[in-house]
Amino acid sequence: MPDVIMHCNYFEHGYTVAETFDKVVEHGYDGIELRGRPRFDNTTEEYLDDVEKQMKRTGITSLVLSLPGDFMKADSEVRAASVDELTYVLKRGMDMGCRTFNAMCGALAAPGFDYGEFEKHGSNYASSEHWQWATAAYQQLGAVAAEGGARIAFETHNVYIHDLAKPTKKLLDMIDCDAVGANLDMGNIVLHADGESLEDALEILKGKLYYVHLKNMLRLRPGGFAAVGLAEGCIDNRQFLRILKEQGYDHPIGVEAPRPGDRDYFAASDLAYTRSLLEYLDWS
Repeated sequence: MPDVIMHCNYFEHGYTVAETFDKVVEHGYDGIELRGRPRFDNTTEEYLDDVEKQMKRTGITSLVLSLPGDFMKADSEVRAASVDELTYVLKRGMDMGCRTFNAMCGALAAPGFDYGEFEKHGSNYASSEHWQWATAAYQQLGAVAAEGGARIAFETHNVYIHDLAKPTKKLLDMIDCDAVGANLDMGNIVLHADGESLEDALEILKGKLYYVHLKNMLRLRPGGFAAVGLAEGCIDNRQFLRILKEQGYDHPIGVEAPRPGDRDYFAASDLAYTRSLLEYLDWS
């Protein structure tokens, strides 16, 4: 059965790293997904040292770290510095046993449009230079990951060039590295005017999915949305996991709770639902 990973947004605001790890243990998740850089005043080195300390204290060995790249800037020095930063996160993470990294290339918003007009931003706004900058950066980072036996997965995320399945596949083809794949997050895709269906997205990224995010959304009129429990929105997560199993997916499954409310209830109910789906699908 795939490891079920708790995204840190269940217990992030108002919680220390140690307290977040304690919640993973309390609720029975297999591992945790964390930011690749600190949210507070400590350095990245201090932050990752703390993560390793909590892994040893709690016995949690399944870790996913994010790679928050900054590769959409015209300034080559900014891009080079981001490669250096993420190279450190990759190597330090791999030293701790992390083998899955959730990747981003940097936000790319078109001026003059609201943030929520997702179809105006990201891949639809990107120039050839943006694609080239992202490709060059992740070819370097992919080589580092490959050497350490790790995998990088671009999250399909609005306002990034990897916002939908098709542009993410385009980026993967340009990078052309076995260690670099995708993280399909349908909770983001369903909010995009050009978003693919679940079935189409899974087919487009077949064989290159190294991670997935489960969450759910309600689309509201006019143009709004609300994050809801995993079983309660417009995404059929049972079908999502069924197709993943049929495709031979053998990587972690991350669950998210980007919504306000009772964090412990969300953590318990979302895990119970996810495990019930895995059992229903006889995914052992």
